[in-house]
Amino acid sequence: MSYCRKCGTEISTEMKFCSKCGASLQVPVQPSTLRDPMKDVKESNVLNAISVGAILIILAVTYLRYPIDASIIADYFESMGSQGMFIKPPSILFDLVIFFLSALGVWTITFSGLRVIIQKTVKASLTDFFGGLFCLFTAFLISNYASDVLTERMTLAYIVITLGFLIIINTIIRFAFSKKSRYMHHVMGYDP
Repeated sequence: MSYCRKCGTEISTEMKFCSKCGASLQVPVQPSTLRDPMKDVKESNVLNAISVGAILIILAVTYLRYPIDASIIADYFESMGSQGMFIKPPSILFDLVIFFLSALGVWTITFSGLRVIIQKTVKASLTDFFGGLFCLFTAFLISNYASDVLTERMTLAYIVITLGFLIIINTIIRFAFSKKSRYMHHVMGYDP
């Protein structure tokens, strides 16, 4: 014998409704809270393909905007070799790197939003978002170095400090989402 979950009346296993309170005795089917692994793979493949396409477009636009003759790069390294010390790169190289990092940063932040919309993964989205901010801040630092606002030493130090913060933030994100958040998973329907 078993008992009604609602009123506690003794019932037989063949009954579909409680004779006392009328409650359904069938076990309600709970919607699965587990994500379909094949759906995750498909979503990941779609996002990876979009990202590769976007990065190829960024590379092509950078190349078209800043067509650099290989001789410029060769002359730069030859000059450094003959003087035996680091020489500030030509402005065209700065412009190219700043443009590329800025475009990559904007794309990475946009990609973090796509990841939330398509995969509903907060952890990976936050990691992408801060990676995009790192690219934008690095472009800003290089721009200040190119404009002689920052010295070479200060620029390198700030980039390393920013990279350290990025590593710390990503570690905190990984730790914070290592155990599934009940709020994010059940209430929001998001998978960390």
